[in-house]
Amino acid sequence: MQRWRTPFLWLAGLGLALMTACSGSSSGGGSGTMNVHLVDGPIAGYQEINVNIQTVEIASDGGWITLGTPNKTINLLSLVGGVDETLVAGATLPAGHYGQMRLVLGSGNTVKLSDGTVEPLKVPSGMQSGIKLIVNFDVAAGTTKDVWIDFDAAHSIQVVQAGASGQYLLRPTIWAFDKLVTGSIHGVLTDAATSTGLPGATVYAEVLDGSGNARISRSTVTDATGAYTLDLLPVGATYYVVSQPLTGTTPKAYDAKASEAFALTATTPVFTYSAAFTANASTGGVSGGLTPLATSSQSDQVNLLQSLVTSSGTFSFIVRTTMAVVGTTETYGFTTVPVGTYGVQAVRSTLNLDGTTTTTTSTVQPATVTASTTATVNLGL
Repeated sequence: MQRWRTPFLWLAGLGLALMTACSGSSSGGGSGTMNVHLVDGPIAGYQEINVNIQTVEIASDGGWITLGTPNKTINLLSLVGGVDETLVAGATLPAGHYGQMRLVLGSGNTVKLSDGTVEPLKVPSGMQSGIKLIVNFDVAAGTTKDVWIDFDAAHSIQVVQAGASGQYLLRPTIWAFDKLVTGSIHGVLTDAATSTGLPGATVYAEVLDGSGNARISRSTVTDATGAYTLDLLPVGATYYVVSQPLTGTTPKAYDAKASEAFALTATTPVFTYSAAFTANASTGGVSGGLTPLATSSQSDQVNLLQSLVTSSGTFSFIVRTTMAVVGTTETYGFTTVPVGTYGVQAVRSTLNLDGTTTTTTSTVQPATVTASTTATVNLGL
């Protein structure tokens, strides 16, 4: 089991003395402007995730500055595949360094399930002062800063069962990027037998930490032709493109692949990776339980891992990910998984009283997927 603190994932409002953690002091006077855009990654099981964003604010030495008041409900799932929503355009603010932003949400947040049912999306009372996120931006006088916020819906919705129905809770995972210091990887995924594009396939950009553990930095889905773009990737890191395509209404599964290592730098910020995938008609599943049960301040993500060969070695990458469902017990499940050997790992995020997030990972448990069966793998945190 591993634990670490992550101060930049999501910082719910807890009435903290937050001004000590942020800065907005002017550097030589003058003012600049800022644009703020919203993007999202893919998530299965929902047709829509509608979030009402009232205001966008940034912290300065003098308090919170309102950058914009979009006051609109946005379907996060419409913001994938390179689509974005402009929240703020041309806001004027003092030149200087800024360390914190927040999105203030309104009411009427909802999720539309795969069967068309619309359910309320509950925003915890602790976030009424806004969803706060740590940033690291310098705004120079006479310049415009473009900020992109990734509202990662795939890891922001937790289902808590209540009798026969479920409550849908917003537990935001949000990242903010300065587009000037990011790059991208793009390409096309195809069927190896037919050379046709694979639409609707989930694609991950993953990094490996010092211990070789994979983490998803960005995700997207392929378009109707099988093309994808993984953008907003901070330069100075090495990325692998990973996919285990699952396409069609009656899902057709393909064996997973990982790219070579792409080291994004300021001088080489863009790479191309295209790949042909082999369909696998033999599929099964993996499911199980998590203990102890997540508390009201916790949310659990479960990753399905597989060892994949790359030009720089063989590594265990995340090929699927899902949020656990909490009820009297806590469960997860993966379906239509190509037969093979996998690992399963849970990642628990706990919001601390000081606004940081502690992440706890379970030990990776092996899972062998055989045709038409579901392997049971229970996880302890």
